[in-house]
Amino acid sequence: MRKSIEAAVGALAIAFFGAPVAAIAVQSGISTNPPPVKTSEYIGAVHALSRYEVDASRLALARSQVQASRSFARRMVDLHTRVIAGHARLLNVPISAEAEGALAEPLSEMLERLESTPLGEFDLAYRQGQIAAHEEALKVHSAYAAQGTDARARAKAQAAIPIIRNHLDAARKLPGA
Repeated sequence: MRKSIEAAVGALAIAFFGAPVAAIAVQSGISTNPPPVKTSEYIGAVHALSRYEVDASRLALARSQVQASRSFARRMVDLHTRVIAGHARLLNVPISAEAEGALAEPLSEMLERLESTPLGEFDLAYRQGQIAAHEEALKVHSAYAAQGTDARARAKAQAAIPIIRNHLDAARKLPGA
């Protein structure tokens, strides 16, 4: 599970921060392949991505002065808080559980960078992070829907794909570009 979660976060870090973090990701052994096909790895990766969505979107609610970003952030906090609760039940962990292992550091770095982004650049940085997160979520869900080990979880992954695509489209339309 750890390698799949590392892969998801590594992809986010590279997409969000570019070359400097990419070098750190490579040195840490974080890779975007292969996507998770074991149920526990899939749920862990989705939980981690949802945790990032909530944390980054809470920052947007606190820092963004742009109504479109704030509305999108509110949707992400509401939805992904429910997703985290569902994953917490499946993983038998507290809802407030933080990401473990190598995942914690890259997510912390991403969130710290977002938090320290100057206000004039915040909406662009938030937009880029949301696009990267939703692209990675789309990869994770699509891979599991196609090759996952549990039929019920595969069906849930398949059902999530159009929702993620909708969020990705909305993220691409956020201001800041």
